[in-house]
Amino acid sequence: MTFTDRPLRLATLVVGFALASGCGRTEMGVLARGAGGGASGICAEAPCLASLFQGCVPEGSCTWEGGSSPGGRGIATCYSNGVSVSDMELYNGPIATGSVTVARNGTRCYSIDSSLPMDGDVVSYVFRDANGQQVATGTTTVDKIGTAVVTCNGSTATAVSDSCMDPAGDSSGCGDMGTCP
Repeated sequence: MTFTDRPLRLATLVVGFALASGCGRTEMGVLARGAGGGASGICAEAPCLASLFQGCVPEGSCTWEGGSSPGGRGIATCYSNGVSVSDMELYNGPIATGSVTVARNGTRCYSIDSSLPMDGDVVSYVFRDANGQQVATGTTTVDKIGTAVVTCNGSTATAVSDSCMDPAGDSSGCGDMGTCP
């Protein structure tokens, strides 16, 4: 694989995650509205993630704004239930990086930072709470989409669905491009 192939592979991975979930209709969102209406099914294998995600599942109609360049992209998506998602990705340099920040009514819920060395196949993640404190780390292999491994602080590694690495979904199913409040 050449250096120039790496951004394409990362973009393919990101798009794959995004296509697996519609506008705010992630696998986690479906689980959150499961039996009894509880949110215990949201990445339940990793309880530290479930507690981050459960109050900030994007739902309803959405508006998005953003742009891209050869070196990256930035998209902000706002949902009718008050959840907003800011997604920034940079593809230039020796490591492709990404940062997703999810908020509800202007208050940060959590963020997920990701990195992928241009000559590697493993995407690394750091999950942070509303205060920016690390609560877990995770990895997934570019060529093995479907599962990931998450380690909550002070816990052992646990296999989870790779949708846990992109709980906010994607803006491609949103209506017209607009402005987030």
